Amino acid sequence: MAARLTAAGMDVAIVERHLVGGTCLNTGCTPTKTLVASAYAAHLARRGADFGVMTGDVRIDMVAFTRVRRRSQWTAELEAKRGCEAWSAAH
Repeated sequence: MAARLTAAGMDVAIVERHLVGGTCLNTGCTPTKTLVASAYAAHLARRGADFGVMTGDVRIDMVAFTRVRRRSQWTAELEAKRGCEAWSAAH
């Protein structure tokens, strides 16, 4: 909405309570998609035999999974910050 308003020649102020980019980029959509992707990978691995792929016991490594989740959150925060900063610099 802010982009549309500035394109129409209006002045806009963006206020974020905590992290730039809001809930979706920082804690919602992007990190959630990482969790869903990991769960889907485990699901497919467990069903490997259905596709002619032989696998062993499929388990979730919570230490590695936590690293993946943290990396996803860090990437989302960085992208949100970069995107918002780039947008605000251009307007």
